[in-house]
Amino acid sequence: MIIRPALFAALALTAAAAFTVPAIASSPAAPAASQPAATGAITKEQAIEMALKAHPGKVTKAYEDGHKGKQTWEVKIDGADGKKWKTYYEISTGALVDDKEDD
Repeated sequence: MIIRPALFAALALTAAAAFTVPAIASSPAAPAASQPAATGAITKEQAIEMALKAHPGKVTKAYEDGHKGKQTWEVKIDGADGKKWKTYYEISTGALVDDKEDD
């Protein structure tokens, strides 16, 4: 039986894809924008998303700041509940450092 080169190449690519797709599919997914990265820095946008999940409302300010000895994203929110909130997320991990009602 003679296999044409183009057919052989197509079969080889199909077989290779069959073995590599499961490896890619089983690798951990990238964190969602609203979730902090497990070991990486978070963006200001991610900090804003997390803060709005905790306190729906309108963001009035978001900036880099130091809080409790850590580099944080400070997000200020005028909450839909009528309260003003300050949330602080550690930039390097995305961990919540502080969440308090602003006076």
